[in-house]
Amino acid sequence: MKNFVPMFLLLAMVMIPAKGYGQVGLVVGVTPGIFLYSPDADGHEVSDGLKTEEIDGYLSNLATLNAGIAWDAEMFYLDLTGGVGYLYNSTFTGFLYMGDLALRFKLPTEVMTLGPHVSLLEFQPDWDGDADVSLADTTGYVAGLAFTVGTKPFSFAASIDYVDAAIEVESDRLPVANEDLDMSGLAVQVGVLFRF
Repeated sequence: MKNFVPMFLLLAMVMIPAKGYGQVGLVVGVTPGIFLYSPDADGHEVSDGLKTEEIDGYLSNLATLNAGIAWDAEMFYLDLTGGVGYLYNSTFTGFLYMGDLALRFKLPTEVMTLGPHVSLLEFQPDWDGDADVSLADTTGYVAGLAFTVGTKPFSFAASIDYVDAAIEVESDRLPVANEDLDMSGLAVQVGVLFRF
């Protein structure tokens, strides 16, 4: 996992045509608010054979910090970034690593962009309850529509996304009561974007 972000950035350099390197800059994204609605998470039970606990609520919160390269073309930005984040839920928390590819078309107003983006996430969650269970590292995927408002150096950023992720619940004693914890659902992201 240590080499995930550098490899992601190297891939970006290979993908951009040589004639575009003069237009490559740095992009940094700070997203303190990611609200994930997972309809199948509420009520999910886990057990270690002695204690049984369940998740209370549909919502999880995430915050991320990412950086990478941006190709500034006449009609669009192509951003390729990698970063880290933190996931918080009523019963589990954990760090995550991410890579994101966003194609942001410049709208005629010159202060807005709109376009698709896809992300690869790797969660490292920990169960915070009393049951003696552990949550396996999990890879998830995000796809959605990203939107920015602002100038090139600074803009507000938001997106509406679908998240596909299922966390395997492990126990050292007995098998858990139910299937994997399904965190799939809809997410809304709100943050800021810096371009240099």
